[in-house]
Amino acid sequence: MRGTTRFNARSIASALERIDMIDDGARLSPARLIGFTSPAVPVAAIGLPFIVHLPPYYVSELGLGLGTVGLIFLLVRAIDLPLDPLLGHFIDRTDGRIGRFRPWLLGGGLIMIVAAYLVFMARPGITPVTAFAALMMLYAGLSSFQLSHFAWASTLSADYDQRSRIFGWLQTMAVFGMILVLLLPPLASWALGTKSAASGVHAMGWFVIATVPVSVLLVIATTREPSRKVTHREPRLRDVTELFRNPLMMRLLLADMLAGIAPGITGSLFIFYFEHRLGFGASVASLLLLVYFVAGMIAAPLWMRLAVRIGKHQAATAAALTFCVTNGAVVLLPTNDMASAVVGMAFAGLPYAAFPFLMRAMLADVIDVDRLATGMDRTGLFSAVLTTTSKVAHAVPIGIIYPILGLIGFNGKTGTTNTPEAIAGLVVLFVGAPVLVMLAAAWVVSRWPHGAREHAAVQAALAERAASAEMPSAQYSSAAPNAAYAT
Repeated sequence: MRGTTRFNARSIASALERIDMIDDGARLSPARLIGFTSPAVPVAAIGLPFIVHLPPYYVSELGLGLGTVGLIFLLVRAIDLPLDPLLGHFIDRTDGRIGRFRPWLLGGGLIMIVAAYLVFMARPGITPVTAFAALMMLYAGLSSFQLSHFAWASTLSADYDQRSRIFGWLQTMAVFGMILVLLLPPLASWALGTKSAASGVHAMGWFVIATVPVSVLLVIATTREPSRKVTHREPRLRDVTELFRNPLMMRLLLADMLAGIAPGITGSLFIFYFEHRLGFGASVASLLLLVYFVAGMIAAPLWMRLAVRIGKHQAATAAALTFCVTNGAVVLLPTNDMASAVVGMAFAGLPYAAFPFLMRAMLADVIDVDRLATGMDRTGLFSAVLTTTSKVAHAVPIGIIYPILGLIGFNGKTGTTNTPEAIAGLVVLFVGAPVLVMLAAAWVVSRWPHGAREHAAVQAALAERAASAEMPSAQYSSAAPNAAYAT
């Protein structure tokens, strides 16, 4: 009909171009911030179950072996590691009519919807190959979805305070999504009158499937893409190899990896421990995990104040030691005692948020040292490498701990009775292993040689260079600033 509007690729592209012409002003409104940051909800709804809920579900409900599940999740993580830099390269080269970030957000979202159904709605009898393919598909879509969204967020404002506000909203929405997804298993269990873990996992899957398209539409409808003004050179292999010769960066990477492995072990065994050792169902365990995260959020401002008072690396050391005490005390919790479990999880969660944000704050100091040494700002490269070590730290526990569980005779299937020896092994892995790893992290970070005084000297040297507009000379050779950190 002549009066009917025809929706095709050209009309959609034109509409998006009109959105991009809108001037957002200096300050993004709360409504637009909610719309833009909404994709953080489905991202959190996938990230947490991938560590806590899906591995036990594939063992206890779908019937795959512990070693098989551990290997599958480890392979998915290993293949995912180089994916982010590759996607970032292609996103930077994208320059179409509908924008640079929108195609990757849309494409990643579509892949996530299909893959979420395959992963969360999987049935008993699934083969290891099918499980691996579905999980790999989900993570590929998630990488495209999340990376394009975060890259887009970085371009929304050049104002320092506005960027803090944007990423603060992003973190708030991520926490909101995490809380919602943790509430789903007990709500599904109550609504369906079952204690099966399958109901909670299925509810998580439908939640992801529902929130991905809604969040994509909210972003596209409320947020413009700024025009591209800068083209960066492609990274060189030499930049990466030079980074791994930086002793300060290597110490930071080691501390961050150790501190990531410890809670990764706890998360991967959480359902098993609370079900087979303490006698709680999977839905109740999810509620206790919610207590853990809420406690971490409440305590985060306290760790920030402590870092200002005594220094970042001293605060990180204190957080690591607190983790060892509070998480080690979990072994004292009695079985089937909900009140004790709530108190125990509240204390165990207190240091949860401290180490990650302190490591990233310390990374900024390392980048300044590198800029003084080389004359180059390699913020992206340093941040990408730290992100990679974090992914490795989360992959290691499942890939190593699950096969060990199988070797000691532990059976993770719901309703099974394990031998006292198997339960004892579970306790050692859930409580003892994370404490030992975090003690190592505390030792590494306690020897951090770059405090407030050293950082002030670096800042003074950078300011002097900026004032004289000089490039690196013999005074600021690459060996000089790093030599003090070689021991």
